[in-house]
Amino acid sequence: MDKPITDLKRSDHLALSLLYGGIVQYRAGETLKPRVLPDWELVLIIEGQVSYRANGRDYPAPPGSVILARPGFHESYQWDTRRKTRHAYFHFDIEAVPSGWPPPPTWPAIRTSPDPLVPAIFRNLLGRLATSPSGPTGRPPTDQCHLVELLIEVYLEQHVMNDPRAVQQRPEPVCHAINLMRQTLDESPSRSLTLGDVASAACVSEKHLCRLFQNSLGRSPMQTYRLMKLQLAAVLLGQSNLNVREIADRCGFEDQFYFSRCFAKTCGRSPTEYRKQLRAGSPPLNSLLPLDIMPRVYW
Repeated sequence: MDKPITDLKRSDHLALSLLYGGIVQYRAGETLKPRVLPDWELVLIIEGQVSYRANGRDYPAPPGSVILARPGFHESYQWDTRRKTRHAYFHFDIEAVPSGWPPPPTWPAIRTSPDPLVPAIFRNLLGRLATSPSGPTGRPPTDQCHLVELLIEVYLEQHVMNDPRAVQQRPEPVCHAINLMRQTLDESPSRSLTLGDVASAACVSEKHLCRLFQNSLGRSPMQTYRLMKLQLAAVLLGQSNLNVREIADRCGFEDQFYFSRCFAKTCGRSPTEYRKQLRAGSPPLNSLLPLDIMPRVYW
């Protein structure tokens, strides 16, 4: 690292001079001895209960945790003592950070419940590194820099899904309705979910539920459910090898062509065009819904 993190330049986008990463597996009880980190590192704990120590402070890191370590950290890892540990990681050097980001010294060292998009971005970036690696001495391509920028930006956000204050802002019937939508999309997406089904789960009338959704989210319950389906479809287009028909089925659309029309109307391009743009290095779509309304995305 050429400059202290307090002296990093500000720019329109994140600028990197180094990027490499991979996935590592450790046996039960192994450790990573104390070291002084020379660059930045993002770590996603995939399996195993980990204990991370940085600058004299201990951080429990259960599966799903993301660690953001910066240059100069005195750190060590104790991997799971009972079973294997597996984690994904990226090392990088930052030349400039986006102007709107908070000062790097204030960035949190760990998120134990990060946004569900984080594992998906990790996976996408690992795939790009595997097919077009920059190597430990090369400058990363623009598309890889954009993904790291998105990854850190999501990491730095306050995670609304895990903030009790955000949940309390939604009326209880809306929360019950969202839970039913999410469960249906998880377990039986082909089920025809009606407004009556949703209102029944929320224990209110259809008219009252529509009024609550409009006041809370600015749209009707069924419009919200369709956006949940399309949000999941956008993730699957970028993070799976499923074809468009299979993604339509997985997201509860019986007709592939109706799915494509809905996706194009909402997202401004067809599913096929969106997938091609992602593979060419374009950043993913902005979220169609608030974080606490997002469908579940699994690693």
